[in-house]
Amino acid sequence: AGRGGGGSPDMSRMRGQDNSPSTLLSEQENLALFGLLERKSTTLASAVCQLYLAVPGNASQWTKEYSGVVCFIKDNPRRSYFIRVYNLQEGKQLWEQELYNQFRYCTPRPYFHTFTADECQAGLNFADDYEGEKFQAVIEEKIQQRHSRQEKRHNTGHHSTPDSGKRQCVPLPPPPTGSGSHGPAAPMGATSIQNPEITSFRYRSMPTAAPAPSAPAPDKKGKKSKQNAKKKLTKADIGIPSNFQHVSHVGWDPDNGFDVNQMDPDLKKFFNQAGITEEQLTDVETSKVIHDFLDSQGGLDAVKEVIRKQDAAPRSEEH
Repeated sequence: AGRGGGGSPDMSRMRGQDNSPSTLLSEQENLALFGLLERKSTTLASAVCQLYLAVPGNASQWTKEYSGVVCFIKDNPRRSYFIRVYNLQEGKQLWEQELYNQFRYCTPRPYFHTFTADECQAGLNFADDYEGEKFQAVIEEKIQQRHSRQEKRHNTGHHSTPDSGKRQCVPLPPPPTGSGSHGPAAPMGATSIQNPEITSFRYRSMPTAAPAPSAPAPDKKGKKSKQNAKKKLTKADIGIPSNFQHVSHVGWDPDNGFDVNQMDPDLKKFFNQAGITEEQLTDVETSKVIHDFLDSQGGLDAVKEVIRKQDAAPRSEEH
């Protein structure tokens, strides 16, 4: 709806620039995104995500800064590449990081990628694993090209630039489903994308279960409905503490899914708060994703700890 970019985008110009769209956005939303790019800039990869920062003074925890669309930008006027985050509703750029010499892009999880920004560590929490993988591939290709050029210059007698080697991947707070001893400052649940606009990013203020995305509304075009059905729930959709090692039985059968009639009350409460339906719990494919995630995080004991902390803490909405 023309909120950011000053006027209608030139569709032929955008296609000519070979901007890469997000698969989770409609054509209109992608065009609105392209309209936010600076002149003579191209997005080589676009994805719906959340930006987390390990801010100075609280670097042992991730803090959610923004929700929106991240783009890997080739900025021709500045002769450089940038990771930039945009807000489609407000029609503006929220954040950027230039790719410096020796930039390292790390992927502790398929959906959670990290790198060292100018001021602190940064993390991208992707709503879709496929978009995250594509984003990673494009960035790493450019990094490899840069390294190859630097090696050629070095082999011909040129020295690397002064900041070469100054930044590396450093120890980070654990990702959403990591095995470290400190959980994230806030749950890194996937974004809520509805048909397929970025309409609402839902979070809870406590480090408990992040709500799963709402079930997709009926797809008017019909062409993405099957894909959406398979991607309704991923490992990124549930956030529980990462410092549990032992596993408890959660009543799951690989042939029938979860037994909703004999389910532990705390587990049922956890699923309800995460927006997980009985249909998802009894679906063989979806229930396996849920079970594997819970199993890797400590099973029923982890869930009970989440509920215990939740019941002990007063609720407050995060803005």
